[in-house]
Amino acid sequence: AMAVPDTLIRMLREVSDDAWEMTFLCHTLTNRRWKEKCIAYCESHDQAIVGDKTIAFWLMDQEMYTGMSMIEAPVASPVVDRGLALHKVLRLLVLGLGGEGYLNFMGNEF
Repeated sequence: AMAVPDTLIRMLREVSDDAWEMTFLCHTLTNRRWKEKCIAYCESHDQAIVGDKTIAFWLMDQEMYTGMSMIEAPVASPVVDRGLALHKVLRLLVLGLGGEGYLNFMGNEF
């Protein structure tokens, strides 16, 4: 499960989201010893220690500051909509394929 956050960040950094290899992602999420229980997670505190961005910031970047307010822009930003949708998909994949448990770091995602 420790490879999952690094794999997700590498994918976000190097590959456009419409070109993600789902077989590679599914293999990474299910690649563990047989019958060994595993806790999976999308984010880790290592990202904060080394000064890296969170998954939400990789997906939405500057729109996190301007595009999330319904007061300033009554029409939702397409970047924020897409970023939130992809963030939910990544969490769902990790939850479903990552192992017997899911770990969420509170406050690390947004």
